[in-house]
Amino acid sequence: MVRSRKRRSSSVIASAIAAAIAAVILISAPAALAQQMSPIVLFTSKEQIPLKAYAEMMRAGILQIVSGSAKDIPTVTDVSYFRCALTGWAPKGVLVASEELFKSEYAERRLIPIFIRPVAVSTVAARAADLEKPERIAELRRAVKVPEGGDRSYFFLILSSGDMTRYYPFRIATPK
Repeated sequence: MVRSRKRRSSSVIASAIAAAIAAVILISAPAALAQQMSPIVLFTSKEQIPLKAYAEMMRAGILQIVSGSAKDIPTVTDVSYFRCALTGWAPKGVLVASEELFKSEYAERRLIPIFIRPVAVSTVAARAADLEKPERIAELRRAVKVPEGGDRSYFFLILSSGDMTRYYPFRIATPK
């Protein structure tokens, strides 16, 4: 009788431990999956937006979206910083250009420096101070020949790995 009680109580304890382990796995799995799915994230003052689409420079000197599509290019009201957790890839800067860069090698473009801060083993935070000031964004738009009040400008977070370079596009809405 004593043995059967011990067996029951140890089986109850084992079941409780198994249930607790399963709960921890189920709770942590979505967070880990989200981290794997979104290695490049743009942080605004209100939200975090994964940058899914990227372009590459073609031999003709124009950019072409090679992963994702135009509908995957987010439009934000402001930019705080970027989180880059793509192992082997390092952020190099932010490129500003008009949509002409997708059509002509002669399109005007400007390169904005970024400041990088390590966050984890293979994760960095990148900040472009020029993207925090609306007057500087307007000045950059004029420099790449985007009409006043026009939203035809693109911003690209540049990531590099060896001799490969990716351009992650996003747009910044013109303040009204």
